[in-house]
Amino acid sequence: MNEYLKNAFENVQPIAALFLSAVMYVLFPESSYLTAFCAVVGVMVLDIITKYYSIAVHHGGLWKSIRGKYINSNSMWVGTSRKIFAYLIIFIMVGLSYRVSPVAGVAAFLGTVVYSILFLRECQSILENLDDAGSDVKWLLAIVKHRKEKILEEEGINADGTIKEVKTADNESKV
Repeated sequence: MNEYLKNAFENVQPIAALFLSAVMYVLFPESSYLTAFCAVVGVMVLDIITKYYSIAVHHGGLWKSIRGKYINSNSMWVGTSRKIFAYLIIFIMVGLSYRVSPVAGVAAFLGTVVYSILFLRECQSILENLDDAGSDVKWLLAIVKHRKEKILEEEGINADGTIKEVKTADNESKV
C-alpha cells in the first residue's frame, strides 16, 4: 500500500491534478468557454506582437528600438501583467456566474457577451497598432469599433461604460 501511494504521488502528482481540475471547473464550465478563452488569449498575444511591430517601425527597426530602450521588457510587462490580471478576474467571474446562476442560459449569455467584448477590444487594439505602424486598416478599425459599440448598446451600456437608465412600467428610472 505504501509503495502504491508513493508511486501515485511521484508519478501522478495529485496536487497538480487537483489544482488543474479546480482551474478547469471555475474557468471553463462549458467547452465553449475554453474556445472563447483561447481566442481572447490568441488576440492578446497578437496585440503584444503588433505593439512591438508598431514601436519598431517608429524607431528604425526592432534592434534600434531595443538599443534605444523604446522596447524593454519591464515597461511591456507592466501593462501586460495588468491586462492579464484584469482578464483573469473577469474570466473567473464569468465561469463562477455559470456555477451560481439558476438558469444556465443567463450565464452562457453573459459569457458570450463578455468574451465577445474582450475579443473585439483586443482586435481593435491590434488594428490601432497596425494603423500606428502605417498599415491601411482604418476601414477595418471603423467596422470593429462600430460592432463593439452595437453590442454594448444592445446590452444597455453607454460608450463610456456606464449603464443606461431603464424605464419601468410605472415610469421610474432605474440603473
